Amino acid sequence: MPAQTILFVAVLLLMSGLLQIVPGLTRPDIFFAVTVSPEFRRTADARRILRKYRAIVWCSALAAIALELAAGMELAALLLEAAGFLWALVGAHASALAYAAAPGSVVEVDLAAPRERLPGGPIVAALPVLSLVALGIWASLHLDSLPQRFPVHWGIHGADRWVTTTRTSIFGYLAVYAAVCLLLIGLAWGLLNWSRRISTTGAGAAAERRFRMRIVQLLIVTAYLLTAPAWLAMFQVTSAAIDIWGLAMAAVIGAFVVAVMRSGQGGSRAVVNTGSVLLGDRTPDDCWKWGLLYINPADPSILIEKRFGVGYTLNLGNRWTWVVLALLLVPLAIGLIFFR
Repeated sequence: MPAQTILFVAVLLLMSGLLQIVPGLTRPDIFFAVTVSPEFRRTADARRILRKYRAIVWCSALAAIALELAAGMELAALLLEAAGFLWALVGAHASALAYAAAPGSVVEVDLAAPRERLPGGPIVAALPVLSLVALGIWASLHLDSLPQRFPVHWGIHGADRWVTTTRTSIFGYLAVYAAVCLLLIGLAWGLLNWSRRISTTGAGAAAERRFRMRIVQLLIVTAYLLTAPAWLAMFQVTSAAIDIWGLAMAAVIGAFVVAVMRSGQGGSRAVVNTGSVLLGDRTPDDCWKWGLLYINPADPSILIEKRFGVGYTLNLGNRWTWVVLALLLVPLAIGLIFFR
């Protein structure tokens, strides 16, 4: 069996394993994107919903693996597993709605909360983009001394896609990386300034701040790591350097996954909630479409904690969300146009 097929099957299995444990990482009073009593998870009805969700996830994964082994259709296999996951999630969300509890209606504001800043400040966060700008200037000044082509994609056995070295191709290539880094840095800044806080005081608020800062750190470190392929491509380094870079990326993401599994969504696992008041996440259940999309024009927040999965999602009902997305994605689109 080819190494690429083995790797692809391993990725499918890993994805299914993560999807199996995700329901247990959400806040204790959120079950498949529905506000419930924290005790509901231990009931027979909750276990039945969870078993059905996991059965569909693994059946779709096995079907995707069979499709890959029989026909080598990687894209179709990925789409099949994704479709199975969506089917499982939408079905579990619909079933959980029958057991929904009224979310907390009290609005709290912590005026004494410490201000959160980007780690190292804005200059440190912007260094990945600045380094790519510097690389572009250097490459344009030394165009004649560069090789006639440079790699833009690496596979299992090294570089497998190249483009001719011209000012336009270099500009487009670096612009794509710079736009992605800018998007990550913008998300990190927005997370600290435009996200909805759920806990405002006590241990819950402290755990939530730690969780949010951990995600900010991941975004910034990822932006730093994403500059490496551009630098390596310009200087035509060996494939061993790319392998080291790949291992570094895997180590960072792996460490983040472990940390998140220990803390839970919003740091909820680090806090033992002994109160009797249901808080949920202070967002209406009917604003969550299929448990994935949050659409609430009345909510001024742009970033919201996910109800399924770990991290944050966008409030698609806020018009400023689309303005921010346009400002962040336009540079990426321009870079892709020039790169092509």
